[in-house]
Amino acid sequence: MTDTKNSEPLGRRLLGISSDKTRTPEEIRDAVYLSHGDVAAKGSRFWLLLVLSAGIATAGVISDSTATVIGAMIIAPLATPIQGVAVAITFGEVRPLIASVTTLALAMAVVIATGFLLALVLPELVPISQNSQITGRVSPTIVDLVAAAVTGVAGSFAIARRDIGDILPGVAIAISLVPPLAVVGVTAQGHDWDGALGALVLFATNMLAIIVVGVIVFSGVQLIRGGRPQPAISSAFVTVIVASVIVTAALGVATYRTVQEANEISAATDVGRTWAKENGEKLVKVAYEGNDLVFLVEGSADGSKDRELSTMLEGSIPDGTSLVINRVPGERKQLPSVGS
Repeated sequence: MTDTKNSEPLGRRLLGISSDKTRTPEEIRDAVYLSHGDVAAKGSRFWLLLVLSAGIATAGVISDSTATVIGAMIIAPLATPIQGVAVAITFGEVRPLIASVTTLALAMAVVIATGFLLALVLPELVPISQNSQITGRVSPTIVDLVAAAVTGVAGSFAIARRDIGDILPGVAIAISLVPPLAVVGVTAQGHDWDGALGALVLFATNMLAIIVVGVIVFSGVQLIRGGRPQPAISSAFVTVIVASVIVTAALGVATYRTVQEANEISAATDVGRTWAKENGEKLVKVAYEGNDLVFLVEGSADGSKDRELSTMLEGSIPDGTSLVINRVPGERKQLPSVGS
């Protein structure tokens, strides 16, 4: 009698997942390769949804509308060529890899150009410095990398397994691909090059995370089905890994600086409140503007005790920090109605 259990592929026995729950390599290729199967239908659908999602995302960014940006995420098809890169690396297929990378590069250019052009013609409803859709995407941290990696695992499983494909809308919302590129275009149009670079880094973070975890997940699918991941494009995977390490290091530095800045603002706020109260004023806000730590104060003091703030802050924030006091009167006065 044949021991059917021991005749199963090792990967299937180790993971406890039957092959009938995973899609075949051909089905996975059909899901992520735009150059496979009905190319004309796939291509027209991809580019139409891409342009629409780019337009919606840009409108949402400019209007600072979270709901609109989420709508763009749901229809955005940009994850498809990224997953195509992961599958091509896993299966060792050079031509689909080149096709997926080419499509991805062109798609990135289209979204950035769409954001740039729409920012030229649409009115700026919210200043860039106060727009949460922009400020939330120009300073990525290590937290964004973790979120992208976990979401990438979910997306890869949704493609690889037959029984969890219905999570794709949630994955689309969780992973941010089109909105950061739209932010690149909007900030570039406003000549905010630091913001454009930060948004591009966020996109690169999400893209690389999806590729790395995708290769891992799809390699697992190969093992489950009794196949073996192909090493033919190992150099491509090494390139992705090296890029991921570089981005991770950059995000680590950015995260450290973000946490350090937050701690400095918190300490300065505590000291500033005490100082303002002693002067009969109210501290409204403390924030960095470039290299300046700005104290927004509401009151009408003569400024004779302003220098005391620097002394009080010693030991709480780094020496050499440039301080600025922005004092507003804080006077409220009822005026006659317009036209009366």
